[in-house]
Amino acid sequence: MDSIGMVGVGAMGGALLHRLRLAGVQPTVYDKDPAAQDAAGAAGAALAPSAAAVAEAATLVDVVVVNDQEVLDCTLGPAGVLEGARPGSLVLLHSTIHPRTTRQVAEAARERGVDVIDACMVGRPWFVREGKVCFLVGGPPDLFERAQPHLARMSKLVLHMGPLGAGNVAKLIKNLVTGAETLIIHEAIKIGEAAGIEYRAGLEMMRQVYSGTMLDHWQDTFDDSGASSAPRLAPVIYQKDVPTAVEVGREYGVDLPISERYAVAVERILGVRT
Repeated sequence: MDSIGMVGVGAMGGALLHRLRLAGVQPTVYDKDPAAQDAAGAAGAALAPSAAAVAEAATLVDVVVVNDQEVLDCTLGPAGVLEGARPGSLVLLHSTIHPRTTRQVAEAARERGVDVIDACMVGRPWFVREGKVCFLVGGPPDLFERAQPHLARMSKLVLHMGPLGAGNVAKLIKNLVTGAETLIIHEAIKIGEAAGIEYRAGLEMMRQVYSGTMLDHWQDTFDDSGASSAPRLAPVIYQKDVPTAVEVGREYGVDLPISERYAVAVERILGVRT
């Protein structure tokens, strides 16, 4: 059974640490922030003086830092994870980062006989603490199988998305959709406000009449045979309703940079003229 280490025990790492402690696991941890380090110690974790020391004490290391540069610093830098990692160890990169960063760390680790996979987290700290986080994993199947029991202790769902870096891309495209939805909703309620609909009333109306995300029944829109990823769309929405909404917004003087690109996007992607 793997011994567990964790580098980065801030908001997300601290929440993962909470789940591990509930599962009866006492990891060895390090954080460059003394306050985070002290909080982890108070929560029962064994403290290490560096990321390298964490890797010396563990065979499986969770890296839970903020961005690409922090991942590179704490894995490849002085006193970093790879400096202390033993051959046969497995490093899990949990940050939302570019897949090339994951590949860079993995290539350096391979020279030391250490394996690396990406295991991106979907969920905020309170989600993690409640055991509701999901992990999106990229890497060889055998490494996924090795990491899966550990990840399952901290989450409600662990998905193998494909080769190394696929977990990074899966998290990025998920966030792309989430961000796009928020921005288009913002444009929609601006049109409503211009027409006299108080924005909270507009948001509540959409919540109450909401029929669920397309992803709840994606097979109705996308081909589930795997032959093509092009969506099958209801023409009335793209040829009539969206252009009319944009026209109304223009008449009210509302700036709609995203909505106005609908016509161009639909024509380029699907060959449908609005």
